[in-house]
Amino acid sequence: MAKPVDTPSVRSILVYVTSDVDNALGENVLKLPLLLTLDAVFPTARIAWVPGTSGAFYLRDQLAPLVDRRVDEFITDLAIPTDPRTALFAKHPILDRHFDLIIDTQRYFGRTLFLRRIPHRRFISGTWRYVLSNARPPHPLPPRPPRLVDKLLGLAAAAAGHPAAVPNPIPLPLAWRARAAELLPAGPSYVGLSPGAGNQGTGKCWPLDSFIAVARSQVQRGRAPVFLLGPEEHEWHGKLRHAVPQALFPEETNRGPIAGPCLVAALGERLSAAVANCSGTGHLLAAGGAPMVSLYGPTRAEKYAPFARSLICLKAQDYGSDRIDAIPLDAVLAAVEREVAIGPAARISDPEQGEIDALIGADFRR
Repeated sequence: MAKPVDTPSVRSILVYVTSDVDNALGENVLKLPLLLTLDAVFPTARIAWVPGTSGAFYLRDQLAPLVDRRVDEFITDLAIPTDPRTALFAKHPILDRHFDLIIDTQRYFGRTLFLRRIPHRRFISGTWRYVLSNARPPHPLPPRPPRLVDKLLGLAAAAAGHPAAVPNPIPLPLAWRARAAELLPAGPSYVGLSPGAGNQGTGKCWPLDSFIAVARSQVQRGRAPVFLLGPEEHEWHGKLRHAVPQALFPEETNRGPIAGPCLVAALGERLSAAVANCSGTGHLLAAGGAPMVSLYGPTRAEKYAPFARSLICLKAQDYGSDRIDAIPLDAVLAAVEREVAIGPAARISDPEQGEIDALIGADFRR
C-alpha cells in the first residue's frame, strides 16, 4: 500500500520531460492531464517544468492558455546525457537547488541517475520499473500501462499516494469557449473532421476522399460537418469546400487573437463526434471533450491514444494491413454513429470545472 503523502508540505516540484527537441504538439497535449493533476493535488506547490532544450515549447507558448499559469518556471537549458557514466559526472546549476518532489517522465537510465542527484525529498520515476523511485502507482493502477497518458497519470498517482480525477474536457479559458460558441452556435449537431497530421509523409493520414465521404454522409443525416485543418493543410480548403459545400471551416473564418491550438480544443467541446488521424489536432479535440473516432496506421493506438471522454480507435492492422487506407469507410461511419450518441461536452460540462472523468479507457476494437 502506498504511503500517504503530506501534500501541503510539497512546495516545489520539478517535472522532467526530456532534454531533446520539443517538437510534438500531440505529446504536449497528452501532458496536460499530468499538469492538471499535480496542480490539483499539490495546490501550493511551485512547478518547474523541463520541456527540452529547443523546439516549439508548446506548453510555454502555443498552449499557454490551457496551461493557465500552472507552470511557474520553464527550464530549457537542462541537457542531460543519456549515457549513465557521463550523467553521473555532468554539471548544471540545477544540482544546487532543492525540490520537494521530482517527477521523471522519461526512461533513459542515465538521465534518471542525473535527476536523482538533484537534492529532493521525494523522487518518482518509472525507469527500470520504478527501481529508483520512492513510490509506485498505487492499486489498482498498473505500473506499466500501454497508453502514454496513463503512464503519466500513474506517475502523478505515485507522487500523491492515490489516483486523482482528471477533468475532461480539460479546463478551457472562458474567452476561448465563448469564441467557439460564436463559431459553432447551439442548434446543429456538429461532426468534426481532421484529415491531416503534422507530417504528411508518415503514412498517418486516412485518404482525403474518405474524409469527404464521411462529411457527405453527415450532411445526409442532417448534421453539420466541421473541417479542422492544420498549418500544412490549408491547400485542401478549396477541394473540401467544393466537394462539401455545406461544410464549416471555423478556423478559416475566425479573426482576432483567440485562435490557434487552444481554439481547436474549445471547438472540440461543441462537437457531437470527431474523426481524426493520430495527430496534434486529434489530441486537442479529445482534450476539449469531443467523442473521438481515432484512425491509426503505422503508429500504435495502444500507446498514443488521446485522452478523451469517449474513444473508439480503428487500427489498420485489424483490417489486414499497416496502411491506414485499409480502414473501411463503413467502419468509420458506424463508429461515428456510436460517438454521436454520446453527444457534445458543451451540453454537460461546467464552465469553470469541466466534466470529471478520471480513468477513462479506450475502445480499441472495431
